[in-house]
Amino acid sequence: MLQGTRDVRANVSLAAVLDEARQRFADANPNSLARQNEAAASLPGGNTRAVLWYRPFPVSFVSGEGCRVTDLDGHTYVDLVSEYSAGFYGHSDKAISAALVDVIQGGIMLGAPNRYEARLAAAVVDRFPAIERVRFCNSGTEANIMAISAARAITQRSKILAFREGYHGGVLTFAHGGSPLNLPFPFVFADYNDSAGAVAVIKEQGDELAAVIVEPMMGGGGCIPATRE
Repeated sequence: MLQGTRDVRANVSLAAVLDEARQRFADANPNSLARQNEAAASLPGGNTRAVLWYRPFPVSFVSGEGCRVTDLDGHTYVDLVSEYSAGFYGHSDKAISAALVDVIQGGIMLGAPNRYEARLAAAVVDRFPAIERVRFCNSGTEANIMAISAARAITQRSKILAFREGYHGGVLTFAHGGSPLNLPFPFVFADYNDSAGAVAVIKEQGDELAAVIVEPMMGGGGCIPATRE
């Protein structure tokens, strides 16, 4: 038998196994499939967050408690994702839930400063010595956009040093060479954890560089922690 023939048969077999696995997944999650099909009529891809999509369709969750989440079809899972780092305290924490209810009952869209934001800002400043003051944003993506824009405006410089495979939001992603949806800031790049290379880029760009944006741990690029250098 020719090598090419064996490869074709192997690929056909793999495709069949994959199809069977997808069918089993669909059979086990009919309510999630129905939700996906219904949502796709009004939401591109059936959701508003591309990272949540996977084939053949994502499982939809209805509740969570502690480290466990339950889907539309009644399956319960141990949550090892923690809302991509936003859910470190677990789901439905009683203290957090009570605080949220207290705030909601008093009104949350008052169109003026409230009594909570300064207390939270003070706690952040107290905990992180490098942070002198805080300005809150609606999302991490928005915060990074505002930080980059502020750096460019204050320094009167244009370029931003980012690191290959980094992720700083849906319009600031540099995996696999970047995204066509990225904001058109003039980025220059270095390799993560290559301090000598980063220094070389900084020296090369000189007075044109407004800021460096870097993750303490590269999340989307493989959960790689930064070295102290």
